[in-house]
Amino acid sequence: MIVSEDNKQSKKLGIFAIWAIGVGMVISGESFGWNLGWSITGPLWFFVPVAVAALMYFGLVQTLIELACVYPDATGPHTYVEKAFNKKWGAFIGLAILFEFLFATPAIASSLGEYLGFLMNDLSLSPWISTLFLLGFSIVNLFEMHIGVRFLILLTLLAILELFMYQGSVFTAFELQNLSNSNVGSLDLQSFVEAIPYAMWLFLAIEGISLMTNAVDRKNFRKVIGRGYNLAFFTLLILAVLVLVLAAGGIDWNLPESLGLLKENHPMPASMALILGKDHFLVQVFTFIGLFGLIASLQGIAFAATKQLEPLLPSIKDNLVSKRVIASTIVFVISLAAIWTSQTGFLIEVSVFGAVCMYFAVSSSLLVLRKRNNILAAGVNVKNTAYSHDNFNGIFSSFNAWVAVIISLICIGSFAYLQFQAFIIFIICSLGYVFLIRRK
Repeated sequence: MIVSEDNKQSKKLGIFAIWAIGVGMVISGESFGWNLGWSITGPLWFFVPVAVAALMYFGLVQTLIELACVYPDATGPHTYVEKAFNKKWGAFIGLAILFEFLFATPAIASSLGEYLGFLMNDLSLSPWISTLFLLGFSIVNLFEMHIGVRFLILLTLLAILELFMYQGSVFTAFELQNLSNSNVGSLDLQSFVEAIPYAMWLFLAIEGISLMTNAVDRKNFRKVIGRGYNLAFFTLLILAVLVLVLAAGGIDWNLPESLGLLKENHPMPASMALILGKDHFLVQVFTFIGLFGLIASLQGIAFAATKQLEPLLPSIKDNLVSKRVIASTIVFVISLAAIWTSQTGFLIEVSVFGAVCMYFAVSSSLLVLRKRNNILAAGVNVKNTAYSHDNFNGIFSSFNAWVAVIISLICIGSFAYLQFQAFIIFIICSLGYVFLIRRK
């Protein structure tokens, strides 16, 4: 994920850049996490929660397109919530977004460490490698540095090349009976609830495009935003389906070592090693290229977590230590603790929870804003607004928003069931901060 300190870029973003940003923010989700869902439902039945997640994200994307067009100066999803409700609920959603970034950071760092550990043939080094990357990016963030859009486009194209290389390498080993007869997991209400966070991980953070929409040229704004968002979503959907189908169909699940894949943080190179052999040159090349997408996502999400945390900190009277130093240090310490003490599955679940809270609030915001007859009632300056909600099909818009609301609410309930203590802690801390600490 990428967050720019200054959205007033010299060159406005076009369809290709929006597409690349959306895909680049999410692409690391193709690299790991889905195998943890396989361990619950099995490869074949995992497509059920994936389909539900895809349906929700399609509705969310259409919702974000409309909101971006009506409120082009928004700086993030919390802006939409503020316009529909108030600043306190906007602040609450800001904390949910922080949760998403803060726990996605160690999850991606753990996978990055295991990718390099796999290359070095020593997975015991993985947490140390993850720590070094986190430390490096924590220092980089102090100097306001970030990945530029052009570099992100390059990394996105490399990550897509990596996925196509993977698909081409395992295609020759594909057998339909492997996909349908894995003898792993099953599907019922319990397994669906447990697997849905890992299905959502395949699309998590596409909403990060909303952080960049105010850098899009106002000319043909709706066309750029709409096509960029939709192309990013369908690219991710196609890539996810291809990876899941070909990976599951290329593995002989009768072999005992195949089951080890269900616990790895580097399932793509591990599955290639099962199919082609670990010493095959394609496995080594693929693992190396795969690092680019993970590095880009880690840097961007660590920066996003720092930037999201910084304004939440109290004012500092002296100039000895800046808010940026404190925020970056907090992100590093929390991520470090998570890497060494938490399972990747737990980190994904918590990150997804922060995201679905925001999805629920944003989708609800659209429903509320559409009911207001006068745009001025939503606090919008009409002179700076090229579009209104009336420019969008009301039935299609409301249907997509309701789909996102319902599914995200189900996901919130799933997290509350899976991680009840973490759910209660988040609710108490967030509401306490918004309504007690942040009174002004």
